[in-house]
Amino acid sequence: MVLTPMKDRTHSALRVALNMNNTALVQRAGDGYTGLAVRIAERIGAEMGAPLTFVEHPNAQSVVQAVPDGWDIAFLAIDPSRTDRIAFSDPYHSVEATFLVREDLAHRSCTEILQGDYAIMSAKGAAYQARLSALVPNGPLVVATSPDEARQRFLRGEGHALAGIRETLDSVEIPGARILPDNFARIEQAVAVPVRANGQIALINRTLKEML
Repeated sequence: MVLTPMKDRTHSALRVALNMNNTALVQRAGDGYTGLAVRIAERIGAEMGAPLTFVEHPNAQSVVQAVPDGWDIAFLAIDPSRTDRIAFSDPYHSVEATFLVREDLAHRSCTEILQGDYAIMSAKGAAYQARLSALVPNGPLVVATSPDEARQRFLRGEGHALAGIRETLDSVEIPGARILPDNFARIEQAVAVPVRANGQIALINRTLKEML
């Protein structure tokens, strides 16, 4: 099976947006990248007969803001609120959203944090933000402009808990803090294309099915 090039794509290379904050899917490897997202992108590029150009983004919000002209494929959480701009493949992976909490907090589960009067640090545009807002509609939820800002503010002592993807939180060294063993959401990941290229989704789905 061969993927046909995206008709609206004017670049010779397939531009692949990488959310560098999602370490569950992509990691640096010397001068390049590794991870599940990279392997999928390489397979799609091979099927299309197109070389790849990787475009780094600091977080998912940056990837979404680059639609429609900043990339040809990306790896994002499935989000119905974005379907006016982005078409999603079938899910190929899921990640856990959980909390990193300070060691002096006795609670051992996400449910205890959500039900308590605790300030939770989150990030605008993060895949878990909508779910978290629904779980604590009246709670002390502090929304930073980016995951990095949320981490920095937590590091400076703000908030009782820091929301994030488990693998990403695990890669952050914050003294006197621990990651809870459960989660408050499971987030399905998909290959994304600008909505104008939604005709490619069926072919991408077949590639994913063959690969995974």
